Amino acid sequence: MNYTNYIKIDTDNLKANLNYLENNYNYKYFILDVSNNAYSHGMYLIKYLPSNIYLYINNFNDLLLARKYNKEVPIIYAGEITLNNIYDLIINNAILLIKSNFILKKAQIDEKIDIILNIDTLGFNGISSKQEINEVLEIINTNEKINLLGIMSDINSDNYLDFCELTINLPSIPLYILNNEKEKCKIKQSNAIKLDKSIYGINSINKKKIFKKEEKGPLKQVFTLYTHITKINTEITKKKEKITGSIPLGSLNGLNDLITYVQIHNTLYKIIDIYEEYSLIEIDKNVNLDDPVIITGPSNPLENYFAKNTLNYFNLFSNLPIIYNDYTLEKTFIY
Repeated sequence: MNYTNYIKIDTDNLKANLNYLENNYNYKYFILDVSNNAYSHGMYLIKYLPSNIYLYINNFNDLLLARKYNKEVPIIYAGEITLNNIYDLIINNAILLIKSNFILKKAQIDEKIDIILNIDTLGFNGISSKQEINEVLEIINTNEKINLLGIMSDINSDNYLDFCELTINLPSIPLYILNNEKEKCKIKQSNAIKLDKSIYGINSINKKKIFKKEEKGPLKQVFTLYTHITKINTEITKKKEKITGSIPLGSLNGLNDLITYVQIHNTLYKIIDIYEEYSLIEIDKNVNLDDPVIITGPSNPLENYFAKNTLNYFNLFSNLPIIYNDYTLEKTFIY
């Protein structure tokens, strides 16, 4: 490998995670969040997804990047919808997540488009009244170009009855996205679940497994962060030999003191100092110059170090080359 530091994507682990979730959880549809360039795994990842997957994206640039690799995969667009961008969204075959009926009232929609209503019983981030729902239904009834594909809502036992009352007038629709990784207990109407951490192999939140059945088939981290030994120093003090290895990955690259061990030749070695552009590792005579070093991977996963927000931490490495089995993304954001 010609790269100093790089990310390697294990597509076999990606497929194994998908197969595990599909085989163990009874949903017709799985909604995969690929925002922020698939959490910096590279949008090329969508080439390995099965046909029953929907993508979920929260910004327009990611929509364009996803369409670079797949023109047909259904994509739910959860970002801002304005009169300036709605036609670009339609041209790129996006399913619009509607959080307000304002855009449907103002836009002159004359092309076929699928929409999903984002229902929010609290009223902060979605449609929250029967009046709004009735207005949307009236707009749909007068414009055959607009198709109500589904609804999405963050539901739990506390607001379930409010949700049922709010949506009582909705017609039967194909897609009910009422479950996510925080709310795993299946809701009666739900036929879809939104996934983020699990599909990438991040198993824990606050030291608890995302899915209760994971002890039967743990999810596997999809990415591995590689670097290598660039220099070895040996110091002898009081007849004790101390060997230190340098790696060209430091705090400016995203490495911080929360990650305490790296893996070399299937052995864990301790990180002893982190500088801006390099770090030091306490090694032994089994480690040689230019040996590959795994900062984190399936056998040294991020969940060993982080109770939560592991994917947010991984985004710090988004400037590194991403290597697939059959493809290299030298720049992770190319639009």
